[in-house]
Amino acid sequence: MNNKASNPTSNTPTALASWMRGLARELEHQGCDARALFNEAGLDFALLDAPEARYPVPQTTLLWQKAVAATGDETLGIKAIRHITPATFHAVGLSVMASETLEQAFGRMRRFVDLVTDASEIELLSTHDEFIVELKLREGAHPAHQSTDGFLCLLANAGKGLGDPSLVPQRVELSRPAPQVRNLDFFEKSFAAPLEFGCNTMRIVYELSMVRTRLKGANPLIAEHLDQASQAAIERLKPASSVSKKVRTWVVNHLTQGAPSIEEAAAYMNMSARNLQRKLADEGTNLASIVDEIRQSEATRRLKQSQDSLTAIALDLGFSDASAFSRACKRWFGKSPSDIRGA
Repeated sequence: MNNKASNPTSNTPTALASWMRGLARELEHQGCDARALFNEAGLDFALLDAPEARYPVPQTTLLWQKAVAATGDETLGIKAIRHITPATFHAVGLSVMASETLEQAFGRMRRFVDLVTDASEIELLSTHDEFIVELKLREGAHPAHQSTDGFLCLLANAGKGLGDPSLVPQRVELSRPAPQVRNLDFFEKSFAAPLEFGCNTMRIVYELSMVRTRLKGANPLIAEHLDQASQAAIERLKPASSVSKKVRTWVVNHLTQGAPSIEEAAAYMNMSARNLQRKLADEGTNLASIVDEIRQSEATRRLKQSQDSLTAIALDLGFSDASAFSRACKRWFGKSPSDIRGA
């Protein structure tokens, strides 16, 4: 077989091969030949145990279609996550487990979702009393319903996974059509929340105070080390010549002058601002996200590992003053710089 699954083209959305391990185990549990189905979809079965191997999303979608056809089971995506562990998602899953609050856990998922898949992104929104986790598919990405069923079900059960089963959503909005009536009860019990089908968005809605409840298993120091491992893994996934990698290096060296504009970054890259925006979008990111990621990582490191004043850290990270830095920390981590330093 001419297998290209381990080396997809740069424009093809990909996902961690280990994410498909749950499907393989569930297929075997249901008496199907998982290896044969993987081969039919053009996926190298051996890559399931390779920590950073990736599969092209179009071929994983084909695999899901073949798996549902073989089993006749539209609930396959939800059943597959029974075989998933935090380590399935590299260091991201483990850092999430060490988060101080559910809000922080979702913040880590948003920051490092590219390590799991670049076919989608997580957006976090909040109102005066609600916290919303929205899964957005990137342009050109068309994952199977079963894949998003499983991923959203994992997110909806994050509270249970973090040791507090009482942290359940108020509701879950799914874009997929309603399942067959005989499977509806299984969906509702699995998500442990009221479900809405055929929505324009894929959202999990929590009570705001609930996601800010401190978790018993919180370990900020371990989470910080695992965050660094996650960021390093993301950087390894990018080609050495990637536009985003070059922009990131430039931003790190120029951040003391303030958050750079897209025009400044484009001038450095010798291209138009519009062309740079397009190229960054092709790599699943944008300038604001790059700046935000660098600031978060450096803020954590400086607050934990140095005694530099908050003003010095703020200015080095391109903020106008310590107050602006403090507001950013509360947005990122749900706490002030002083609280982070004293944790």
